[in-house]
Amino acid sequence: MATKKNATRVIISIIFIAYGLSSVFTAFDALLDLNIGGILSCTLGLLMFITGIFGLIKTQIKVCRVLGVIICILSALEFALALVGGAFVVQSLVTALLAWLYFDCT
Repeated sequence: MATKKNATRVIISIIFIAYGLSSVFTAFDALLDLNIGGILSCTLGLLMFITGIFGLIKTQIKVCRVLGVIICILSALEFALALVGGAFVVQSLVTALLAWLYFDCT
């Protein structure tokens, strides 16, 4: 069971690093326009990148758990804001579910 949790943690950490880097680059324009969604996305991307790095080196597991909860809440908030705006952003929902799974496996 511990091996499956470690493998899940490593896979989600890699996904967080990749998604964190890509969301920062795509959200930079929205950040310059002072768009709330862009600022939230940029913050979320940075948190995901940091959590992914911490998860790979397996230090500060408590910090990873707290960051996982924060990522889950911010992703759910981003999904809700997009839904109110008339868009259905699946990536935010998937990110929230991945963060929940990450919290569960650490």
